[in-house]
Amino acid sequence: MPSSREETARTILSAIATGSIPLGRFTADARWWWNGGIDISVAEFDTLLGTLHAQMADGIHVTPGLIMEAGEHLFVEATSHSLLKNGTLYDNRYVFLFRFAGDRIALVKEYSDSAHVKVVFALG
Repeated sequence: MPSSREETARTILSAIATGSIPLGRFTADARWWWNGGIDISVAEFDTLLGTLHAQMADGIHVTPGLIMEAGEHLFVEATSHSLLKNGTLYDNRYVFLFRFAGDRIALVKEYSDSAHVKVVFALG
């Protein structure tokens, strides 16, 4: 049976496809860090996600695989397979590290193929 933290992480990853994440699942000072060069508040990440979502044919679908919980941390291996409106395929692999404070997420560290992200979304 999945833990409540695992269910929370799955909810966040599933919500990415909608272009907005449920901010109530995060602490007030939560951060989203990405190995491609961002370290922003979760609210700022939500805005960025909306911008990326606008380019997608049907959202960024993140599929969790292996999930491991250790203390206040939850690790999720995941993949995505999504199509942009311009026909470009966004197909990435991730490791997400969620750090919890109680039942809320305090930090998300997203590791992915940052070069693929920058090329597909024309981020320079």
